[in-house]
Amino acid sequence: MTSFCLTCLPSLMKKIAVDERLKQRNLSSYAMKNVPWLGDDIKNDEDVIKWVFQIVYTRAFEAPDSEDLRIVPMGDMFNHASDYVEVEPWFDEEGNYYGYSTYDISAGSPLRISYGDSSNPSFMMARYGFLDEDSPATNCKLLPPHINQDMLDLGYEENRMLFYNTGEVSEEVWDILLYQHLSSTAVADKRALMEAHKEGDYETKQMLHEKHYQYTSARLLEHIDDFIDQLDTLGAKAEETGANGYDEHPRLPLIMKHNTFVKETFVRVREMYFAGY
Repeated sequence: MTSFCLTCLPSLMKKIAVDERLKQRNLSSYAMKNVPWLGDDIKNDEDVIKWVFQIVYTRAFEAPDSEDLRIVPMGDMFNHASDYVEVEPWFDEEGNYYGYSTYDISAGSPLRISYGDSSNPSFMMARYGFLDEDSPATNCKLLPPHINQDMLDLGYEENRMLFYNTGEVSEEVWDILLYQHLSSTAVADKRALMEAHKEGDYETKQMLHEKHYQYTSARLLEHIDDFIDQLDTLGAKAEETGANGYDEHPRLPLIMKHNTFVKETFVRVREMYFAGY
């Protein structure tokens, strides 16, 4: 992914892509150069280092009992599925890898596992280089300038702040919007929200959501419209390169496809909650 490609990505996807690039650069700068049995010709070959990083990072499995990565020949040939999988991987106590079928699989059917959280297509694209169009949701891209412990307690995590492709919005998004509104307008209600959340008092939370819905819904609509405008601007920037630009920036078509996928999800949310606005 070129530097220009990064400028065509929305903020969260850009952050993920930059983090992935930084991991590869750190491998070049530190890890490889500290391996005593590698020759200098290998340590200084950026193409080899990039290849090693991509092979290990995209084909390895995380060990269940540690943060170690393990490469499993043949096991690393399974493709990804986000809706349902045919194979469930498992490690025994000695670290041996097994792949078990999840149902009776017909001849000629694909054999797929899950590469990770199916609600984060941006991560899948940054790490594995493909867009999972079967993903049931995408991150809502709500990025507060400061995230405190209350917000974390309410569920502010990338894999929980979701817009679904059905047009629905996750409960965590509504909770964070309400918290943001109450933080500057009604501190007593903010305390009540946090207390109700900690106690599992759904009725009180629902009452607070209904009381302040006109404000939280306005925040949501503003966020949706602003982000759609941002995606349109990024799309126009990418299209300015023309077909010839794809030779210099081969990831652009995939980036544009990703941005369109995210935009379509945002539009569905807008249509569900704000039809006619």
